[in-house]
Amino acid sequence: IDEARIALMGFSMGGAGAWHLGARYANRWAVVHAGAGFAETARYNRLTKEKYPPWYEQKLWGLHDAPGYVRNLFNLPVIAYSGEVDKQKQAADVMAEAFAAHDEELTHVVGPKMGHKYDAPSKEKVLAFVRKAFEYGREEQPQAVHLQTQTLRHNRIRWIYLTGLIEHWKDSRFDGYFESEAATLVATTKNISSLLLMHPNPDCCGGRNGFSLTIDGSKIKVPPNLFSVPLLRKPNGTWNVGSPPDGLRKKRGLQGPIDDAFLSRFLVVAPESPSGNKLIDQWVAFELAHLQKRWRELFRGDLPLKKTGEVTESDAKSRHLVLFGTPANNPFIADVADKLPVTWKGDAVVVGKRNFPAATHLPVLIHPNPLSPEKYVVLNSGPTFREAHDRTNSLQNPKLPDWAILDLTQPPDAEAAGKVVAADFLDERWQLKPARDN
Repeated sequence: IDEARIALMGFSMGGAGAWHLGARYANRWAVVHAGAGFAETARYNRLTKEKYPPWYEQKLWGLHDAPGYVRNLFNLPVIAYSGEVDKQKQAADVMAEAFAAHDEELTHVVGPKMGHKYDAPSKEKVLAFVRKAFEYGREEQPQAVHLQTQTLRHNRIRWIYLTGLIEHWKDSRFDGYFESEAATLVATTKNISSLLLMHPNPDCCGGRNGFSLTIDGSKIKVPPNLFSVPLLRKPNGTWNVGSPPDGLRKKRGLQGPIDDAFLSRFLVVAPESPSGNKLIDQWVAFELAHLQKRWRELFRGDLPLKKTGEVTESDAKSRHLVLFGTPANNPFIADVADKLPVTWKGDAVVVGKRNFPAATHLPVLIHPNPLSPEKYVVLNSGPTFREAHDRTNSLQNPKLPDWAILDLTQPPDAEAAGKVVAADFLDERWQLKPARDN
């Protein structure tokens, strides 16, 4: 495969995929074409403010909604298509607005009087655009790069790797312009605390002799033959050469939310014995059976599941552990509970200064595993979207942040695993934030 000539193209559901994957993984493509589909959550589903979900779910729209990643699409050719009378023309219109908000214009082909299909002349326009992009190929050493994200899960474009955000789920940007002849790079950032800068063009114009960097006004001289430069933002906003601080912190692949654990190798660990609480035991049994069924039907696989006594040392070190139960009946929970920001103490589930009766409440949580810090530990949760969200792919996105407390007196249903009585994100060091109303 010629990696400089990969096109991402799709129509309808594939058009949605092209918008979402194109914007979040812009580094991979030579050209993106999206026909119809959807690009974001709220407007596509005609949600009015009074019908919006909880605040944390609205923040999590920032994981998928393409308008929040639109600047990534400025790095490559992009063309949209819509039928003139197709309801899904809305997707390209939304993205055209997003382009325009950054003083850019989206190339948008509209099929006259067309519904949810292409007309022949429009299809040929699209394919001619793609062929031209293929002739040129993906630019390997671009002079300008633009990166926009809200999470370190999507942290790279060309020669930029973000390694820290000031706060997740806020608009974060890097815009850089490299002048090869002068060996100068000028960059601006937003909501970024650290990054790794690769040399923009080491084989051109004396690049091996180093270059001058100006980032948010801070001037740094990059010495010769240094092709990977870690940069750290000081509290006063200036930058210098340096790596993120040691210790627990959010980084790519360890940044949450709960659903992130299911994007790589994981193991669900079920208790072998009752907890002594009938309500909790019934809930755990139901949710485990529900997760097994859902994993097969929705994700097309067999759920990786073991009971506590079957888990090997290799399992515990090489996979994210998704633990169900309580410290009373799951020894893996007992081993880590006192090291987690949401935990059990006596007859209460404790979140900072807040207590919830452990007889009727369970925590759900994602956190780096205290016993294997490069992997997650998850408490009492599978993917957080459920059957009610399957009617449209645009709703199959995370419903819970980094932690939540469930009141089990409200039984699981198609919307939720229980009544959410508290929920929030953890901060960039995986610590609790100040309590807020939910």
